[in-house]
Amino acid sequence: MKKIECIIRSERLKDLTPALRKIGIPGMTVSEIRGFGVQSERPDAFLFVHKTKIEIYALDTQVKDIISTILTQCSMGRVGDGKIAVLPLNECVRVSSGERKSKAILPRKGEKKR
Repeated sequence: MKKIECIIRSERLKDLTPALRKIGIPGMTVSEIRGFGVQSERPDAFLFVHKTKIEIYALDTQVKDIISTILTQCSMGRVGDGKIAVLPLNECVRVSSGERKSKAILPRKGEKKR
């Protein structure tokens, strides 16, 4: 299991979301964030740029497709397009049911996608 974190341009979220759903990603967490990267030569008032952070819990077999989808939907070939980090996920527990590992990540049987 992996946790995928990516930081993207906020305007790319509207295209990325349906593309991730199309490849079978049942859910993700989205946060509006601010930060700066290697191009920090801005006046202090404009140093922190608005971005969107996405977090996805995924099976190892899904990681390649998720990264490919993020790159396809979010890469504009410009500085500031974002970053993708893939982290090991040692444990995941669904709070409502206590299901663990892959059962906590995948949709429950019979559960409708929203």
